[in-house]
Amino acid sequence: MGNVFAAAPTAEERAAHQAFDALMHALARPGEPRRLPASGLAAAGACLLDLEVRFFTPDVALARCLAHTGARLAPPEDADYLFFLNADADAMATATKARPGTPLYPDRAATLLLGTELGRGPRLRLSGPGVPGRREIRVGGVAPSFWQERARLCRYPVGWDLFLIDGDTVVGLPRSTHVEAAPWPT
Repeated sequence: MGNVFAAAPTAEERAAHQAFDALMHALARPGEPRRLPASGLAAAGACLLDLEVRFFTPDVALARCLAHTGARLAPPEDADYLFFLNADADAMATATKARPGTPLYPDRAATLLLGTELGRGPRLRLSGPGVPGRREIRVGGVAPSFWQERARLCRYPVGWDLFLIDGDTVVGLPRSTHVEAAPWPT
């Protein structure tokens, strides 16, 4: 065999790998914060999007940034990934148009990425696979109606995987995670 030269990864490739690793760990341990190599939804999008997927965001500047991945902009009901810089009531009404998949094809569900305020705001109680017992987190900036709609639509294996992003911190909530907004029953 002759000499084989392996190209060293670029800084951009290393950052994408670190972001992907953080996102996957966040889904594996719902509610446990992880660090992204850079701040914002664009950092997460850079490692998730490619020529084969479609995305939606209502933010023009973020759409331009995400388009550099080669992914195509699509309406919310056709997008593989939906990005929302804020999670107010209007944005979350649009988010609930995302595909939840079907029992036969759960892999066709969309993934939502929301700009939030982690560690502040209303309390959420998490349970399910990957959560030891129950875990409580605080998530601000998300319309309360979103959690009700998510509970209605997410019936594993159907539902959305969700990333809550605040700066360079991400928390993952896979569709298998039960989310209960306070006040919860005693």
